Order: sequence, then C-alpha cells, then structure tokens
Amino acid sequence: MELRQRASSATELPFQQLLNDNNLGYVENPLRRVAEEHVVEYIKAFHEDNNLDSVVDLATLIRGARLARQEEIFRTKENADGALTEVEDTALDSEKHTSIWTETRELKIILLTCFLGAVLQGWTQGAIVGANQTWPRALGLKSLELHGPAQTGGKDIWAFSATNAIVYFAASTVGAFICDPLTEILTGRRAAIFVAALFTFVASIGEAFADDWRALLAWRL
Repeated sequence: MELRQRASSATELPFQQLLNDNNLGYVENPLRRVAEEHVVEYIKAFHEDNNLDSVVDLATLIRGARLARQEEIFRTKENADGALTEVEDTALDSEKHTSIWTETRELKIILLTCFLGAVLQGWTQGAIVGANQTWPRALGLKSLELHGPAQTGGKDIWAFSATNAIVYFAASTVGAFICDPLTEILTGRRAAIFVAALFTFVASIGEAFADDWRALLAWRL
C-alpha cells in the first residue's frame, strides 16, 4: 500500500493537471510525466494492482516502460536494465518502418476483412437510402409524400422514419448491452462476431422478401 501511495503521489497529480488543463488537446506519453527515480516503483505498483504475473514478468515490464518513456536515451546507452538485444533493436526498427505489404498474411486477412465490413456497411446503408424513393408505397405507406417542400403522411411518416432508424437504435441499445455477455457465453469475440454475421445475413435475406413495412421493420431490427 505504501508503495502505491508513493507512486501515486509522484505521478497522478501532474498527469491529472494535464487532463484538466489541456485546451490544445495535446496527447503525450504519460510515462514522461513520471520522474526517472519513480519509474520502477510506479511500474511495480501497476504490475501488482493489475495482477500481471501470468502475463509479463516485472523485469521485462520495467524495461519496456523505460524504453517507452525515453526511447532515444534507452537505446543509446548501457543501462541498469540491460542494453537492447539485437533482436529487440531490429524489432523496434521494423515496427516503425514496415509497410503493409511486409506484414504477416494473418494481419493482411484481418485488414481485408475490416475493409470488406466497411464496404458492406456502406452498401447496406446506401441500399436503403436509394430504396427510400420507392419502398414506402410498395410496402403499404400510401399516404407518405417525400417530395416537395414539406414531407407529409401522418402516421406513415413515423413508420417510414422508424424503419430507417431502427438499425442504429437497435445497435446502440440492444446490441451494446448483449455484446459483452454474448462474448463471455461463446468464449471469445470470434464466435460472437460469427453469430452476429449470421444474424446480418439472415436479416438481409428477410428484408429482400419483405412485403409489408412492418416486416421490413422487424427484419431490420
């Protein structure tokens, strides 16, 4: 407890001042606000408070903190934590200068998947926007008028708006609250993402065959 109090008194106040008085939105390395003589005790307290024994050994974490705090100095001098090995030195240089084409096959697949996900999201959103011109009347919203200076339609305008917005309402309410429990139940994000993808796929097929605005609303939900 005494160790954490000393580390806290030496480090938290200056960084907290930066958070409270930072009109320019300057983002800096928080370890630079830890005095050199307090780095070790700060990292020891961090290691202990977060139960990192099974994740990383303390000596490695301290070396990493010193490197992150003052990389230039750490890499150009012999220090109490030991100089960087050739492998470590090469890895640091590679991290800074590596292009996407030299990354691993697994990372390229992840990036491609994210790219396709963004394309699909834009495609889905663009598809419903384009269909807004015709689907209301085709699916029963006969009194809705989207053209002209004023949009009219009474209850139909609310049905039209709800059908368009329900995806985002559902994602920010239901989706946000079931994401973490679903990840826990399915033991990992990969399974949870797969289940979400299945729901998206089935819902897309359902939307294509919807013959009423209520059915379209339900499938988009």
